[in-house]
Formats: sequence, structure tokens, C-alpha cells
Amino acid sequence: MVRAARAYLTPRYATGADQVLWDLIEHPLPDLDAIDAVLAASDRAQRGPGDQPQPMEVAAALVVLEAARLDMDQTEARLLDAAQASAMGWEQIAAILGLTVEEAKERHQQLKPRLDEPVAHVLPPRPHGQTHRPRAVTRTGDR
Repeated sequence: MVRAARAYLTPRYATGADQVLWDLIEHPLPDLDAIDAVLAASDRAQRGPGDQPQPMEVAAALVVLEAARLDMDQTEARLLDAAQASAMGWEQIAAILGLTVEEAKERHQQLKPRLDEPVAHVLPPRPHGQTHRPRAVTRTGDR
């Protein structure tokens, strides 16, 4: 569903290099760019020129948002695990996050189960040769 949402939004909103990447290798817009494009279209329509995004475009952006949220939740859980492994105490972690110790621990407990959710389709594929943000852990084995 995430892949389909990206494929739906990209030809509608990609410009410049993103449009070329879509046309050549069907590389989708980065998730946050796709979401921002739908929001920008809505903002323009509310100010006057332009049409509101179609309901299907907004729905696709919501699907992409959930994928981005999963990616960020998994990243945060992994960072919290790394903080603990590097001997940071909950007091330090909580102070960095602007939370109480109890809130920081609760947040970690809420995020940990998200690590077991499938990640194969969370991040869009990268163009050939691009190596930013490598994954340290692959849960599904197809990345």
C-alpha cells in the first residue's frame, strides 16, 4: 500500500530531478517531500489560486505519513537502545528529550514493539549507487 501511495503521488507532484528519476527508474519522491507537496497544494488552494488536492491524493499522503512515522519510531527506538548501550542513564536520556525519566522510559516501551513491524517498504528505494542512511538491521531480509 505504501509503494502504491508513493507511485500515485510522485507523477502528480515530482518536479526537476525527482521527476527525471521517476520517469527513468520510477524512483518515488522522498516521503516528506510528497507529504509537503500535498500540503502546499492545499495551502495554495486555500489562498486562492489552484485546486484542492483530490481526496485520493490526501489519502495517499496519509499512507506515506504512516510509513514515515514507522521509520522515525524505529529510528528513535534504536537510538534509545544505543543510548542505553553507551552507558547513558535514563536521567540523561530524559533531559535530552525534554521528558521526565518516567516519560522517557514509557516512550521507549511504546516504541520497542514497532521494531518488529516490517520495514521492507518503509523507505523508498534509493537510486543506483546512492548510499545515504544505510540500515544497520534488516528485519525482512529483502533490503
